[in-house]
Formats: sequence, C-alpha cells, structure tokens
Amino acid sequence: MIQSLKKNAPILFVILFGVFFLFILYGDILMSPNDYLFTHHGDGIKNYFTYAYHIKHDSSYTNFTGMNYPYGESYLYTDCHPILSNTIQFLSSFIPSLDTYSVGILNSILLFSIFLSFIATYYLLLELKLEKWMSALFSIGIVMLAPQLGRIGGHLSLSYAFVIPWTWWLFLRFTHTKDKKLIIIFLINNLFWLFIHAYLGVIVFSFLLCLFTTNFILDKNKKENKINYLLLILTICLPLILFQSYRVAIDSHENRTDNPSGFFLYNAEIDDILVPFDEPFGPVLAKVAKNIKIKLEWEGRGYLGFSNALLFIGVLLLSILSIFLKKSRTILKKLFDHKLINQSLIASFIVLLFAFGLPFKQFPSLLEFVPILKQFRATGRFVWPFYFVFTAFSAYTFLKVIYKTYYKNRVFGVLTSILILGLVSWEGFVANLHFSNSITGNANLFKKELLPNNLKIALGKINTSRYQGILSFPFYHVGSESFVRNINENSLQNSIVISYHSGLQNICSSLSRTSIEESKKIIQLVGPNYYPKNIKNDLLDDRPFLIVNSGDNLTNYEKAIIKRATSIYKHSSIELLEVTKEELFRSESQNEINQFKNRQSELATRNNFYISDSSSVLYYQDYESNTTNLKFRGKGSYKGIKKGKNTLAEILPNTFKKDQEYTISAWMYNGEKDALNLWFRFIIEEYDESQNKWYTTTIFPESAEVINGDWSLVEGTFRVKNPKSKIYIVTKGKKNSKASFHADDLLIKEQGVDVYQWNEKTKTLFFNNHQILSEK
Repeated sequence: MIQSLKKNAPILFVILFGVFFLFILYGDILMSPNDYLFTHHGDGIKNYFTYAYHIKHDSSYTNFTGMNYPYGESYLYTDCHPILSNTIQFLSSFIPSLDTYSVGILNSILLFSIFLSFIATYYLLLELKLEKWMSALFSIGIVMLAPQLGRIGGHLSLSYAFVIPWTWWLFLRFTHTKDKKLIIIFLINNLFWLFIHAYLGVIVFSFLLCLFTTNFILDKNKKENKINYLLLILTICLPLILFQSYRVAIDSHENRTDNPSGFFLYNAEIDDILVPFDEPFGPVLAKVAKNIKIKLEWEGRGYLGFSNALLFIGVLLLSILSIFLKKSRTILKKLFDHKLINQSLIASFIVLLFAFGLPFKQFPSLLEFVPILKQFRATGRFVWPFYFVFTAFSAYTFLKVIYKTYYKNRVFGVLTSILILGLVSWEGFVANLHFSNSITGNANLFKKELLPNNLKIALGKINTSRYQGILSFPFYHVGSESFVRNINENSLQNSIVISYHSGLQNICSSLSRTSIEESKKIIQLVGPNYYPKNIKNDLLDDRPFLIVNSGDNLTNYEKAIIKRATSIYKHSSIELLEVTKEELFRSESQNEINQFKNRQSELATRNNFYISDSSSVLYYQDYESNTTNLKFRGKGSYKGIKKGKNTLAEILPNTFKKDQEYTISAWMYNGEKDALNLWFRFIIEEYDESQNKWYTTTIFPESAEVINGDWSLVEGTFRVKNPKSKIYIVTKGKKNSKASFHADDLLIKEQGVDVYQWNEKTKTLFFNNHQILSEK
C-alpha cells in the first residue's frame, strides 16, 4: 500500500493540484454550473446561443435555425460544439428538461478540460522520459500558461487545452509501442476535434502531418515500419476527408465565399510568444520598453513564460554563434540530444511559420496557388502546438540544468529548481486568476430565473405563436463578408436572449461563411421600400414580425421601419414592437413622389435639380461621358479596377464650409465576385496645403444599407477641417484584388437638405440619390 502510494504520488499530486486549482479559481461555477455564462458579449454569448438554441429548438440535427431566418445555417458553421449539441439534443428526447441544463453541461465540460490538461501534459512528459516528479511539477506550469485557456471567455470550443498534449502523446505512444489498438483511438480523436471546432481539428491535423513527415524523413528504418506509417497517415488524413465530405453532403446553402478576408490580419509574430501579456512581468516590461512599439495579437497569443522565453532567446543567439564558433555548436548538440523532442520541435516550428503567415506575407501571390489556405482568417492560432512542444523542450532542458546544479551544490540546485518552476507557475496562476475574475460575474441569461426584470417582463408580453421571426435593431448581419451590417452588442444580446426563450428565429446573423445570396436578400429587407426585395418570395409565412429595438443609434432606414410598427412593450433599454408582413414590404415609392410634387413649388432649382435649400452646397457627378454597359442610371458610369486607387472626383478648395456636415453617396456595382469587400474603402481625402496634412473619412461599401439588384448605394457623412483644402473622392483596394469596379451618380449635399430630379419620360424620381419608379 505504502509502496503503491509512493509509486503513484506524482500523478496523485497532479490530480489533487488540478482539483485545488479548479475549486480555488472556479469554485462558484463548479457548485452551480448552470447559473453562469463565461461572457455576455461578442462571440462568447453567440456561441452559447447557437449551442443552446440548437439543442432546445432545432428539429434537425444538421441545420441551425436560430439566425439567418428564413434560411438558417448548417450547424457546422455556427460554432455550436456540433457533436456535443447533437448528443444532448438526442438525449433530450429521452430525458425531459435536459435541454434546460445545456449551459451547465457545457461549463462543466470546459472546466473539466482544464483538469484533464494537467493529466495529459503529465503523461506526455513521462512519455518523453522526464522523471515523474519533475513531469508533475513542469506539467502544472505548462498548463497554467497554456494560451487556449484564455479562450474560455469567448471562443469556447477552442479552449480545450488538453487536445494538443493528449494528441501528441497518442502519436508518440503509437510510435513507441506499435499498438494497433491505439490507431482506432487516434482515428476517433482526430475526427472528434473536427466536430468540436473545425479550426481546432485542422490545427491538430497540421501538427500531426508535420510530425509524421519529420518522423518519416528522419527514420532510418522506413521500410521496416511502412505498415505503421501507412496506418498513421490514414488516421491523420482520413478524418479530414470524412469531415469535408460530410460538410459538403449536408450543406444546402449555396454561394459561400471562397475568398474570405483576414488571412493577413490575425497572424502571430515573434513578440506574441516572447512578450508577457499580463502581470507580473507585462506591466514591468511595458514601462521599461515604453518607447518600443509592441503590439500583441490576441489571436496569436502563445506566450511561453518568462524563463522559457529567455531559453528561446538563448537558443536563438547560440544558433547564430554556432555559425562562427565550434564551442557553440558543441553546446547546441548537447541541448538538442532528445530525438523525439527534436522531431517535434521541427514539426511545431513548421506550423509556427504558418501561424506567422510565412511565406505568404512576403509573397501574397502564393496564396493563389493554395486558395484553401485563405479559409484560415486567424492563422495566429496555429502557434499552440509550438507552445506545448517548446515548453516540453524547456522542461527537459531545465531538468538537466537542475540536476547538474544539484550535483554540484544541493542548495543551489534546489533554489534553481524553485526559481524556474516558480516563475512559470506564478505567471500562470496570475493569468488564470484574471481569467476567472472575468468570467465568474456573468449570470446565465439562458436561464429565465436569472434574467433582468426588464427582459422577464418583455418575454411575458410575447405571444410566440403570433410571430414568424425576430427583426432586431440596430440591425446586424455578419457572415458572408460580401454584404455586412456590423454587430451592436446590445442588439445582439437582447435578440438572442429573446430568441432562445421564445423559440423565434432571428433574421439577424452573427455567423461565418454564410451564403452571399442569402445575406444580400436579408440586408435588402431593412433598406427603403423603393426597390424590389427578393426575400419576400422566400418568406412563406404571413404572420407579423417581432421587432426587438435596443435603441442605439438607429439609421434612418431602421427608424422608417419602426414607424410602421406598433409598440407592445417599452423599457429604457429595450422596446418590443410588431410589424405586419404587409406593412414591412409596403412600397413607399408613390408616397415619396407625391410628397415631391406637393412641395415642388417651394423648392429652389439648380443644375436641373430641385433643392430644399438654395444656399446649400450641392455636388453631383453622373459620369455620362463614360459610356459603359454597366450603369445604374443614364448612359455612363465610372469604370476602373478594384485594386489600387480610383479617383472619382477632385473638388476645388472653398467648395465646402467648416463645421458643416455633408452626406456623400454613390451607387457601386455589387454583381461581381468580391466587388465591394476585402478591405475595399470609399474615402474622402482632404489635403490641407497650408499645414501639409491629409485628413480622411473612410466608408466601407460592403456595409451599404441600400441594395437595389446588383447595385449598392454607399452612403456616409463627413466634415472638412479647412474650407481651403482640396477634396478628393477616391476608392482604395488591395493590390491583389481581381474585380473590376463600377460607380455611378456621386452626390454630395449638406446634411438635412433634400435633392430631387423628376424624369417625366421614365416616370422616375431622383431623391437624395435614390431612384424611385412611379407606380402609376
């Protein structure tokens, strides 16, 4: 018994520490896991919603209906923990009320995964032949600083820190034992993580593929091990093939973007693995290096820890010196004397290069040869395998240093071990303390008893059978990237909480890779009723819509819909309204024309326009001299290419007044692939010659509210700093943009001033750059 305890003391210590760690930092949540959300904002609350809604309300296992109404979305694109949510959805049909505990189940699993991370890392270090007690102590430091733990407050399904050490252990274990039973576990493991989050599965795949490749190349007994290598490559590649085949088979949504933005936006850099982001060393470094610009990328966070970062820098310097000094080469050989760790370092370093965006940052055109890589908009996440491999290498290296020091001087050896282990553990505990503080104060908004009173009362006012869906203002729709309305946090939170508790589907969306055509139709819905709205044909239900108005900075088009609706509940933070389908789609064209005719005699005239203020500034460019096939109005339009700079207008000094707000609008063609997205900008440039300064106002055409067929009305406001400045109206696109660019009818007017033009021949009214067709 005593002998057994001594033998198992290290793993028992890890287990006890893991339990202690969880209860100290997350004890309140562990006692009542269904009472908390780890966040109330952004991707975090959205990911709770997609998971919980899919379990509670979806009748299909493969389609999520909580957003993007009336189309829904394939559940694999919603970050809803696909395999977990489907399992609970299935069990809910046998266990009543299980769906009401979905949040608690997920929270418990997420916290338990931290505990598993200590165990997995301990056994990984044992597999790498580190001594038991040192494996136990180093595993604690490694896990507490694991970059994935920070994801627990947002990207829930990416926060499983044990995945990489566990998968790495499986790989090493199979290569050691050649046990064929491990192949089945390995295969299931690699497939499983793809169904938790595709990104996580692909990170695992990339690391394993590089591990396999380095092992294969460096193995002198390839022929003898060919069956094992064949089994390994099958277990690595087959899950991805199966997942992709399944994804395509169940996907009924067409025309997703194959060219998403972001590949170059969220790359990791060397400072993301070397520079501390938190106490105790982060603030100290910030003071010391206050004149050095350091920008840490959250998506690329892979901080190694202070002592490990010093080792990394030391190894880097030693490698440079080894080019010139033989002694340095000798030291390097002694450092890198562990074959398995060396192979793993090579593999993780290759993945790290991808995390850095290399070599694509230097040669962007290379992406065109491997377009599938464009799907990874946050390559910084691929830093995670390197974190675990290098910290394991550090543990092995520091262990040698500790032993060598201990044999020379026991006291100094003990102090060295305390310093090395203490630094990492200290940093890790402080970081986790901050994580825990940030997530333990958020009540579970998907548990009705814990809702704020205003939301409880609001839900009591809703007759769910009366409505076909929810329209939330400020309106948001994120996913396709070609047509976008940015997220308002209050609107997101209120709409998804009401959606979950009522079961009503959201028209708004906060998803990824949604259908471009679906997004276009949905955003058209909230534009003015001067133009056809193709979504009407897809709304087969004739019931009214419930409007959830969170009241923050509504646009004029949103206010126009609110005016058509009837209020059913109002609070300072939220208002519920009802709008009938007929009223939502009722045309305003004839009404606007009638209003113009009623006030026509009061309007001033200028350059064939009627204008409500004769003294106001009016600038209009119709591009009629540029005859093209693609035009919005008239005979011509501006034609260029999207990449680089297009100058739509140059406006002379003294045209605009200081402190006056102006509205600018132009029709831009959206009917070509990637016509208006991918960091394409509509810019008002002001050059103040007297101060030699440029001022800019930037508008993103992808966020246009008004869509009329294949044309978007891009609108915005601006002010000039100096009336004597020259103004340039330009667009700017990325150097690798391939699309053409077409614009028509550039209008600049003073805010609040109305501009009209009536075309008797075509029976159309030009109203503030809108084209309104008479219905008579």
